[in-house]
Amino acid sequence: MMLEEILSKANMQAAYERVVGNKGAAGVDGVESGDFLLQLQRDWSGVKERLENGSYKPGPVKRVTIPKPNGGERHLSIPTYMDRLIQQAIAQVLTKEYEPTFSSNSYGFRSEKNAQQAVLKAKEYINAGYSHVVDLDLSQFFDRVNHDYLMNELSRRIVDKRVLKLIHKILRAEIADGKTVLASKQGVPQGGPLSPLLSNVILDKLDKELESRGHRYVRYADDCSIYVKSKRSGDRVMESITRYIEKELKLKVNTEKSSVTRPWVMKLLGFTFYHKKGEKGISVHGKSIASYKDKVREITTRSRPHAMSYRITQLNKLNMGWGHYFKLNEAKSVFEELDKWVRSRLRLCYWSQWKRPGTRAKELIKLGVSQEQSWQRGYTRKGKWRTVQSPTLRTALTNAYLKQEGFRSLRDIVKPS
Repeated sequence: MMLEEILSKANMQAAYERVVGNKGAAGVDGVESGDFLLQLQRDWSGVKERLENGSYKPGPVKRVTIPKPNGGERHLSIPTYMDRLIQQAIAQVLTKEYEPTFSSNSYGFRSEKNAQQAVLKAKEYINAGYSHVVDLDLSQFFDRVNHDYLMNELSRRIVDKRVLKLIHKILRAEIADGKTVLASKQGVPQGGPLSPLLSNVILDKLDKELESRGHRYVRYADDCSIYVKSKRSGDRVMESITRYIEKELKLKVNTEKSSVTRPWVMKLLGFTFYHKKGEKGISVHGKSIASYKDKVREITTRSRPHAMSYRITQLNKLNMGWGHYFKLNEAKSVFEELDKWVRSRLRLCYWSQWKRPGTRAKELIKLGVSQEQSWQRGYTRKGKWRTVQSPTLRTALTNAYLKQEGFRSLRDIVKPS
């Protein structure tokens, strides 16, 4: 792979369209996606010249901290749009080189692979009798990648030393954390277009090792699970693979979060599995359900006086993304119970919006409830949550009524009528 291939007009045009199309946050220079074309027209000839003669130096990346779903924090490193363009151009050419040789059991950050395929492969192993799982957690993987090890791996396939030097500079780019600028001595900065591919280059070594040992496994980025037939086998695999990862890949296994477990206990990419009356299937993990409910509560909170049309639109967006991601769910009660709960949250919004007892009674009458029941329910002293789950409210604000108002349930989205 040569630098000229990276800087070719066709490759740079494709990289530009991808970077601008993503409309990501600005880097340390403050340039937004809408301003980038002007900057590119003004500066590209000089940038290209410095790339060709080896004098180009990436700017600092902007550190952004976001919460992890399971607690803790994840550090993102946001490059400027110019550096993002260069990373994307490199990634496109590198992908052509590496993609054909990556393992079929690697599902993360690959154009023809996804999380759902990883879950289906895991189910295949479980149904074949591999009833124990070595659930590996790589401690701070992106922050711990050894630069020397990664560069050595890249040099096996990249012959142009200018490209290797440029990638090394990208890895060593300074980190702007508020007013502090930090040196980068290890790790692959998350947030740039190149980091997903580089992570797969590192962990492809793990894939090849697992395959050479004949293991059944799935890997999605740094989330790796190995499927075995007994707890004893799992313990042996955990010990030997941990030793390999730490000695050969220069990474660290988090022994507190890694375990040999059962499929119906583990969390795999937000999913889990169930084993009931001899039947095995895919379900949604409890933590994923809890996260979904938190988002619904945020949309339907009474502390924000949003219009019902706005709340329904936001719920539909949430259900569209969440429902399609978890469409593999085979535990029917999961979507049924969540839809029932969300409708109760919507009824609570209507009930709270009506505020006064008299208003509530009149609205119920409009919805077809008898006058006697409407006035009794309107002036009830029962709590709001208990009230909205009563037969009266379910009769007035029926599922069909909520659908007529525009609400789309998870079951509507996953299995349209």
